[in-house]
Amino acid sequence: MPKHTLLVAALSAALATPLSAFADASPDAAASGASKTLDAVRVTGSNIKRTDTESANPVQVIGRQEIEATGKATVADLLRSISANTGNANNETTNNGWASGSAGIGLRGLSQKNTLVLLNGRRLANYGFPAGGLSDTFVNLNALPMVAVERIEVLKDGASAVYGSDAVAGVVNIITRQGFEGAELGGSVGTADQGGLDEQKLKFIGGIGDLDTDGYNILVSLEGYNRERLDQDDRDLTKSGIYTDKPGGRWNGWSAKGARYLVNGVSVPMLDANGNCPENTTRVASAPIDGLAGDTCGFNLAPYTTLIPSTKRYQAYVNGTFRVNDNVEAFGEVIYSNIKGEAWFGSSPFFTLESGRFALNADTGLAEPVSSNLPASSPYNPYGRAIPIEYTFFNLGPSIKTNRSQAYRGVVGLRGSLQNWDWEVGAFGARSSERETVSGGFANRWALADALATGSYNLLNPSATPQAVLDAINLSTLRPAESVLQGVDAKISGALGSTWAGEVGFAAGVEWRREKLDSENPWQIDAGLQVRPAIAEVHGERKVTAAYAEVNVPLAEKLEVQAAARADHYSDFGDAFSPKLSLRWQPLDFLLVRAAASKGFRAPSLSENSNSTSIAYGSVIDPRDPDVPGSRQNPTFFTVGNSDLKPERTRSYNLGVVLSPWSNTSLSVDYYRIELENLVGTNNTQTLVTNDVPGAVLRDERGKLQAVYNRYQNLSELKTSGFDVELRQRFPTTSAGDFTLSSAFTHVRNYSRPTVVGGPLVDYAGSNLGATLPKNKATTTLDWALGDFRTALTWYYTSGYDQKASAAATAVQDRVDSYSQFDLYLAYTGVDKLTLYAKVQNLADEEPPYDASFPGIRAPYDFSQYDLRGRYFTVGFDYRF
Repeated sequence: MPKHTLLVAALSAALATPLSAFADASPDAAASGASKTLDAVRVTGSNIKRTDTESANPVQVIGRQEIEATGKATVADLLRSISANTGNANNETTNNGWASGSAGIGLRGLSQKNTLVLLNGRRLANYGFPAGGLSDTFVNLNALPMVAVERIEVLKDGASAVYGSDAVAGVVNIITRQGFEGAELGGSVGTADQGGLDEQKLKFIGGIGDLDTDGYNILVSLEGYNRERLDQDDRDLTKSGIYTDKPGGRWNGWSAKGARYLVNGVSVPMLDANGNCPENTTRVASAPIDGLAGDTCGFNLAPYTTLIPSTKRYQAYVNGTFRVNDNVEAFGEVIYSNIKGEAWFGSSPFFTLESGRFALNADTGLAEPVSSNLPASSPYNPYGRAIPIEYTFFNLGPSIKTNRSQAYRGVVGLRGSLQNWDWEVGAFGARSSERETVSGGFANRWALADALATGSYNLLNPSATPQAVLDAINLSTLRPAESVLQGVDAKISGALGSTWAGEVGFAAGVEWRREKLDSENPWQIDAGLQVRPAIAEVHGERKVTAAYAEVNVPLAEKLEVQAAARADHYSDFGDAFSPKLSLRWQPLDFLLVRAAASKGFRAPSLSENSNSTSIAYGSVIDPRDPDVPGSRQNPTFFTVGNSDLKPERTRSYNLGVVLSPWSNTSLSVDYYRIELENLVGTNNTQTLVTNDVPGAVLRDERGKLQAVYNRYQNLSELKTSGFDVELRQRFPTTSAGDFTLSSAFTHVRNYSRPTVVGGPLVDYAGSNLGATLPKNKATTTLDWALGDFRTALTWYYTSGYDQKASAAATAVQDRVDSYSQFDLYLAYTGVDKLTLYAKVQNLADEEPPYDASFPGIRAPYDFSQYDLRGRYFTVGFDYRF
């Protein structure tokens, strides 16, 4: 047996654990629907066209056929499943006060602000609401329609030398269908085996004109998508809110803040003359919920908490190409998306001792504490003195959060050729406008204080409260945001000349763009009316000018070097220069060796270096708590922007081999290493509280922790490395059909950063210390086509991780289990022009692995990695005419 065959067999066996779809064929060939493997194409990561499908950059290509076989209904769901998306990225299940209902992608675990998302090679406007406490600006993947997608190219290498900022961890380039003629109509319905999440989808795509014969081509695609909401009480795992059967589990899905007095650290239920709790609450012991002695009037949060929000999406995409003459053509495209999402965001307004006792002072604009004491004058205060209470106002209505988003981008331009040179000029404008409304979610500070002091709100029998009092207390808020992107660009590519080994490829270009982000507070916050305000205010703008160039020099028949460099000027922080050097060597027909080294940068986001303020709510251990030293407290966390931030600087290294011993086999193994300096972040909140840092920690007159103030800073460094493996193997047979095994696997070797400012590097890989970062993630698909039938079985695998989220979680759980999910796709094409298909996601109905650090309000698992969709069925059709 030849040595190279033995090597392939050995590597394949070693990588038999799950590996994601690897597409062959030329990208432009896929776009046109024809086989043009010898045409020069431009692959993500370079502006120089080439005939080789394997370049010096590691690019994963997910073609339309692979996309269909996944069964994923949205771009976000598809990209979440790729192996390089290891964690630390926003998704729809993130039901918080920042970017609820949106979805991003963060390659290499570096968060979504370090991954650049392009549509046909050009930028899109970021989502109007940043995530991650305002630090993460990102493209909302939910605003991109699936029907128009021809393929997705994922560049798994730093690309600042080509694209500028944000391309630190890599680039996701979503490429739409081009040159399409005819029409397709399709639809599908889906439902979960356990109920909920009913889904309907309708799509249309049509194209007219042949560019060669008619001189034009116009494509139009339309897509409508509707999915119902999934709430916590829709699933057996979470509906009770009680997790005492699990390690470290308590009544974590319950709230003790239904109705109670807090007397010297003891919980006392708020009971009427008959010894009953107020409606919607139940008398239970406090200890299983929050550890306090005594009883409380508590309630189960499950019916008021959403696991996956509902969504309605209407999306359209149009592109057109028009031949001006033999050498010039005009092009344009418009994408539009209208999205509405809805989620329970809590039971109703609540008044609590431990968290959110703040409102803004309308005169100073600063936060000030709001007393949680029930005045002695209240007829519901039996203590004859002001007493702290915690209370949930159910009859003010549920906290329903509705997000409405409209996004568009338009591009117009000219492109052509002149002798041996291709050129292109374009202009684009993009906007993402968001409107977040919360009904029944908040209380008017002054009306509430008056109602408590006078007793006009009946705490013991809330239904007896006059409607006029309820109307005065209740607040419904609107939070608007808008992100704008405008720009022009021009580029050329061609051959500078030739060496004895071949042509010297060259590309160069210039860009100018303007970015603007405005995220407003609801007016009730600025007026000082809202208790426990969710502040997420940003006002920032910048202009960016850039020039770049690339050259590809053949040094020998099978050896070439590629150099790229880009200079960016930012109006807010200054200049950045990004070089890159790549090597491509093919010593044998079946062996390719590639390597790259580059320097890059990430510009501080407009929410990090502009006039921004965010408020978040969480918990820390306070060693100086006046009631229970060392207990967990829930202060308000303030984070503000910093106009003096420097860009994050990066160094990236890649080394890989591609083996193709025969036409039906491709195996690639790539090593990556990324180093970041000047990492933008905030000081560790727990450290600030532990050290009681002056100016950062605010306490009341008793010494009770009220707030922690933080500011974005260039704090530390980060180093991460790992391996990517992709395998594609076809097994064509005469009688049994064609089989294809396609796999991708990512192993995170290390992910090191300090846990505190100035501290030593600590490896986060394979743990949930901070964000959850499993070491291994993979997708493997076995595809079989026979006659009119095609089926695909896909295995999604995520490795387990060490439990390091907290001392309490570590004490009861050493490691969180791995997770495997199997999806099945089946299609039938035996009827002329019609495709019928069925999909089953999560065949075995596997639940996410239990994580002792997460049994909180929503679910006992990491919802940044998993969801409780369960086994899910979809049936649909596609008709071509």
